[in-house]
Amino acid sequence: MKRISGCLFMFFLVILNFSSARLLTKNDPEYYFEALGDVNLKYPIYYDSEELKILEDFQNYMHFSLDFKFENRIKDDFILTRGWYRNTTINEVLFRDFVLENGELFKFGFKNYYGETFYAQFIVDFRLGDTTYFSYGNYNFFSLPEITYIGLDFPTLSYLSYKKDDYSFLIGRMPLSYGTMKYNLVLSDNSAYYDTFNLSYNFSHNINYDFAMLSMVPMLSQSEYDKQRAIDEDFVSLRNAFYNGLNYNYNEKIFVGISSLNQVAGKLPNPINVFLKSDVGIFGSYIKVIPFYNINLDAQYAINYETLSNAYAFGISKTFDLDFSKFKLGFERYTVSDNFFSNEEPYKNLYYRTIALSNTPGARIFFDYPFGFKYGENAHINSFDLTFAVKNGYLKYVWDNGTNSYGDLNSNELTVLFDTKIGDFKMSWHSLKNGEDIFETFNLAYIIEVDFKLR
Repeated sequence: MKRISGCLFMFFLVILNFSSARLLTKNDPEYYFEALGDVNLKYPIYYDSEELKILEDFQNYMHFSLDFKFENRIKDDFILTRGWYRNTTINEVLFRDFVLENGELFKFGFKNYYGETFYAQFIVDFRLGDTTYFSYGNYNFFSLPEITYIGLDFPTLSYLSYKKDDYSFLIGRMPLSYGTMKYNLVLSDNSAYYDTFNLSYNFSHNINYDFAMLSMVPMLSQSEYDKQRAIDEDFVSLRNAFYNGLNYNYNEKIFVGISSLNQVAGKLPNPINVFLKSDVGIFGSYIKVIPFYNINLDAQYAINYETLSNAYAFGISKTFDLDFSKFKLGFERYTVSDNFFSNEEPYKNLYYRTIALSNTPGARIFFDYPFGFKYGENAHINSFDLTFAVKNGYLKYVWDNGTNSYGDLNSNELTVLFDTKIGDFKMSWHSLKNGEDIFETFNLAYIIEVDFKLR
């Protein structure tokens, strides 16, 4: 994080001489209307707004939002075990999504932008602690029994962004994914956020290069530390990953790309580690073909070049672009072999590590997110999705079914999100079963959002 903070300060000084662009994520009601029908090789996407294009001076705002919500726990058969600086299993990471989706309390921060080229925001999003949510249930901010129910893993979306002509870069904390499928194999938006610096450059209208540096928590649990020290007594407490991707677009009907994710841990990186190959990492490739009737055919392949374990995926989808709405149907199949992410050496595990601090009940937990496929290794998953989007909202249903290293898996997610001008209305149903654990909720929420212009 120190490395990211240093870069943040340096680039802030440079960026003030330029201009910015706001990002759209899946938590924005307009996201799917903007994204569907386009070939997006990177997530999040940039927001295309006519209003921002005419601004000729800096606009500064104070942002505040408050969640009013109701939750019905239909099934509650998952317990998040307490612990101090312990690592997690894949099913604990998957069930944590319920906290991230439903545990929001309020947000506060600042936004700054200049036209369509420069955008910056620092927003602290307060939500329930992970152990609090699973132990005591869901709460609104005004019904909190104690202030210690608030978790300390924030912010999740704060960044500086610059975009102009063929060049763009981002720095800060945000989700990130590269590729054409829902759960990309090399780098996907599984984690709530990445501490990252990334840039993109278009060499021509059909050749594009992407680079990202991901900085993560280098700390180890006691058992991991003992194992790592037995392997290398002089290891340095550093852990970073570097993504490189080259994309080629042939006549808007065929898209191909190659990529690498090189992890450097326990030592300082060098140019070879960053751009070519490290001690451990992933090489990947993809192809997207749109042969007729706007039907999209996708395929991906990836290999862990240290363990030689591989993964592959394919998908088919079609988007119907109507006058004032868009509708998409899609199916994807994923196969990820054992040891694709994991390794006997702790610093060779290909997981993005974050730390979540809960005060009631007290816990300090390392959540380890696979860099690529969401459900981890030793996985065989079928995924079906249906999306209906209009300009101010969407309805989305995703059904994932199969197996992973923890056992049988079945996930159903239905989300309705609409912008009502003074806030967002959200309705969601989420059911997840993995092995013997099951959790199911139905939620209603109204999120009031206000931006106060500063002079």
